[in-house]
Amino acid sequence: MAAAFKVGDEIEFVSGGRFGRSQVFGPHGQELLIGQAGFIHAIPGVRGELGCTFGSLKVSLDSGDVKLKCRPPANSKSQRRNKTLPAARSLSHHHSLPIMSETGLHIPSRKGHVGRLCNAVSLLRLGNENPITKEAGRDKREADACSEISEVSSTSSGRDRPHPPSFYCPISRQCMHDPVVLTDGHTYERRYIEQWLEQRDTSPVSGAKLRQKAVFPNHALRNAIEEYFQDVLLTHREAIRDTTAGLLRRQGKFSSDTSVVNTINALMQCSVLVNADLSVELVLKRIMDEAKSLLGAEAASVFLVDRENRELYSTVNSTGTELRIPFDSGVAGHVAASREPVIIPDAYADARFNNDVDRATGFKTRNILCVPIRASKAGIIGVAQLINKIPGGVFSAPSSDEAECFDQELHPAFTQDDQCFFEVFASQAGSAIVSSGIMLRMPKAPAPETNRPSIVHNSSKSGCKILSPSSSQYAPADDDTKDSQAAAAPDCPKKLSSPAKCSKADLSAVQIMTLEPILESAFASWEADALTICELSNKKPLSLLAFDLIEKNSLIEYFSLDRLKLTQFLTEIEFGYPDNHYHGRAHAASVVHVTHALLLHGGLAELAMKAAEGIEEARQSKFVMLAGLIAAAMHDFEHEGTSNDFHVKTLSERAITYNNRSVNEQHHAAEAFRILLKPECNFLCAMPGEEFQRLRSLILDMVLATDMAEHKQILASFNEMTSSSPPSDAFVPSDAKEAVLTLKMAMKCADLGHLSLNWSSHLRWVRRLEEEFFQQGDKEKKLWMPVSSLMDRDKPGVSESQMGFFNFVVLPLYRSYLRAFPSTAPLVSAVEDNFAKWSSVQAKLNATTAAAATPANA
Repeated sequence: MAAAFKVGDEIEFVSGGRFGRSQVFGPHGQELLIGQAGFIHAIPGVRGELGCTFGSLKVSLDSGDVKLKCRPPANSKSQRRNKTLPAARSLSHHHSLPIMSETGLHIPSRKGHVGRLCNAVSLLRLGNENPITKEAGRDKREADACSEISEVSSTSSGRDRPHPPSFYCPISRQCMHDPVVLTDGHTYERRYIEQWLEQRDTSPVSGAKLRQKAVFPNHALRNAIEEYFQDVLLTHREAIRDTTAGLLRRQGKFSSDTSVVNTINALMQCSVLVNADLSVELVLKRIMDEAKSLLGAEAASVFLVDRENRELYSTVNSTGTELRIPFDSGVAGHVAASREPVIIPDAYADARFNNDVDRATGFKTRNILCVPIRASKAGIIGVAQLINKIPGGVFSAPSSDEAECFDQELHPAFTQDDQCFFEVFASQAGSAIVSSGIMLRMPKAPAPETNRPSIVHNSSKSGCKILSPSSSQYAPADDDTKDSQAAAAPDCPKKLSSPAKCSKADLSAVQIMTLEPILESAFASWEADALTICELSNKKPLSLLAFDLIEKNSLIEYFSLDRLKLTQFLTEIEFGYPDNHYHGRAHAASVVHVTHALLLHGGLAELAMKAAEGIEEARQSKFVMLAGLIAAAMHDFEHEGTSNDFHVKTLSERAITYNNRSVNEQHHAAEAFRILLKPECNFLCAMPGEEFQRLRSLILDMVLATDMAEHKQILASFNEMTSSSPPSDAFVPSDAKEAVLTLKMAMKCADLGHLSLNWSSHLRWVRRLEEEFFQQGDKEKKLWMPVSSLMDRDKPGVSESQMGFFNFVVLPLYRSYLRAFPSTAPLVSAVEDNFAKWSSVQAKLNATTAAAATPANA
C-alpha cells in the first residue's frame, strides 16, 4: 500500500492503521486529530510505512492511517517540504556542506575535523557500559509512543534545520568565527585565507588571479552567525528541558530514554560543529557551559587524562589556571580511578575533597557532582565536575523523597536525577569529542615552560607536590622517604586509572641509554635491582621489564601475541599496584625477574614442561615460560598492603567474596584476568580456546600458591615428591601434577626473591616490608583489634626477626629446591650469603647484650 504514496503527497489522517483514533504525542501534548491535513516527508518512516508531517508534528504512520488528498505537480519539488527545510538541496551542492536532516547530521565524505563528524555522536545503546540503562518491560504501545516522542523532540529541537551555507569557510569547510571578505567577493575564515594568501595570489573558489590580497572584516556575517547558533542552541536546550519534563511527568523520575539521548545528541552535534575549528579547550568549555546552564551549577570543570604523566589535567575550570593532579588525588582522581560517578553533598566533610584551590582563590565549594567522561572506544578519557548546585536547572524542583536533602532556597544540592542527566551528557560529549577528531589535537603532555600558571594539588592524602611552571619535570616522591602515616591512610586508592602505555618510546634518550644495560643484565643474570629500574623508568618497572623479557624470549612471535594489547595489559596491571611500601609494582617486577631466572637459567621451563599438558611438546617449554611471567606480573595485583588475616577479621569485601580462603590471592588473579579479558588488553586473542584455558589454569595455580597459609602443605608435598631423586641429579617431574607443583615452588621462591639480592638491596626491601607491616598494625590499633605479630611499631619488627624467618621459612624452602634442582645454586647461594650476614649481625647483638648484662666488677 505504501507504494501508492510518494514523498510530497498531501494526506489526511483517518486512523485505522497503527492508531485507531486521535492521538496525543510528546511532552507538549501535541494532538493528531482525525481529518487533520499534512504531507509525506519520507518513505519509509522511522517506525512505520510513511514518515508524515502535520504542522510541527512529525510521526510515523502506516498507509491505513492516511488517505491521499492530492499530489503536487511533478515540477513542484514538494514545495511544502521545502518550506520546512529551506535551502536543503542547495546546501548539498555548496562546498559539500553539512546538512541537518530529520535523520540526524549528514556530512558528505571529505577530510578535516568536520568531515569526521559523520560519526560524531552515537546513541547510548542498551547493555553497553553506560551507567544508565533503559527501563525494561515496556509493551509495544509504550515503545511506539517513545518513538513518537523522539520524533517530536527531533523536530522541535531543529535537527531538520539546515545551516546556511554562507556560514562555512570555503577553505576549511568549517563554521567561521572571524569572517573576512576577499577581493574575489567571497568570505573566508581569517586565519585560513591569510595562510592561503601567504603562498598564492589566486582565489580559493574560482582560481582566478587576484588583483590585490586585501581582506576586510565581515561584521554583519559574524553577528549573524553568532545570533543564529545562539538561537539553534537555545532551541536544543528548550527541547532537552521539555523532553526531561515529559519523562518526569510520565515516570516520576529521569531515565536515559531515547528521546533524551536524541535531544542531547543534537545539542552535542551542534556544539561540536560550531566549535570544531576552535581549540579543544574552548570546545570543552562551551560544552560544560551548556551542562552548567541546564543543570544549574556555579562552576564546571573538565579533567582530561594525561596518559604519559599519569595525571589528570584541567584547563577548563573556574580558576583560569591549569590544574594538574595525580590519578589518585581528590574527587576527580577518585572518579577516574573508580570509574564511578559521585555526589558529594558537603565537600568539606568529605575526606576526598582537597581545598587547596579554594584557599588559593577564595572560592567556597559547597557540593560537587563528578562523573567520568566515557568514549565508546577510548574508555575513560577524563572526568567532568559541576560545583555548587543552584536553582534553575532541569531538575530544580526536588521530588518528595529528596526534599530533606537540602534547603532549595539556601543550599541546593545535586540529586540522583542530576547525576543521571550529567552522565548521559558527559558520555555524549565524550563520544562527540573523540569521534570528531578533536582528541587528535589534545596535548599529550605539558611543555616545561608555559604562559599560564600551573597548580598541582598538594595534600598529605595524595602525596603530591606543588610544582612551579618552570619545573623541568614532575618528579615522583621518593618512596623511601614518604610520610608513613600519610601512606597508611585507609582511604588510599586501590589503583590508578587510564594508564599510559609504558614502553621505551615513552622514555627520554638518556633514560633509554641508562636502562638498556640494566635490562640486558636482568635478562642474562640471576640478579636485577627492580627499585633502580623503578626510579629510572618513571615508576614503570613492571611493564618495562616484563615486556622486555617476553620479547627477548621471542614469545610474542612464537604465540602470535598482539604487541599493542600486551603493552596495554601490562600497563593496566602495573597501574593496578598501589604505591605500597612493599607490595607494589617494583616488587612485582622483582618477582617477574626471579621467575624468569629460575625458568631460563635454572632450566625449569624445560624440566617442568609437562605442566603444559595438552600442548604440543615442542611448544611446552615456551608455554611454561609465558605462563610463569604473566603469573608473576599479576600475582599481587591490587594488593592493599594488608594480610589475608586482616581481611578476614575486618569482614572486608574481599573476605566476603572469597569466603575467607586465600582472600588476597583470589582477588589478584580474578581482577587481573578481568583486565586481560578486556578487548583492548586481550593479547592472547589469537590463542586457541583450549590452550588459553590451560594457560589460565597454570597461572591460577602459581598465583594461589603464594598464599603463606599453603606454605607448609606445598613444601611437604614437594619434599615427598623429590625425596627419591638422586642428590646430584636434577629431579624431572613425571607428569603434569608434579610439574605444576614444581612451578608452584618456583613462584614461592620468586615471591621471596629479595632475599637473594645483594646485601644493601635486600636491606631496602626488609625496611619496606617492615613499614608496610607497621602500617597494618596502625590500622588494627585504630580498629581496636589485637595487633598482628611483627606489626606493632612499638615492638621489634621484621628487621629484628630475620634469623627466625630464615631458619623456619626461607632456608627450608630454598634448600629443598636446591636439592631437587642443582641448577638453582646461584640463587640459593645468594640467600645463604645474606643469612650469614644476618647471623653475624645477630652474633654482634648477642655479644653487646651479654656485655651490657655483665656486672662491671665481674
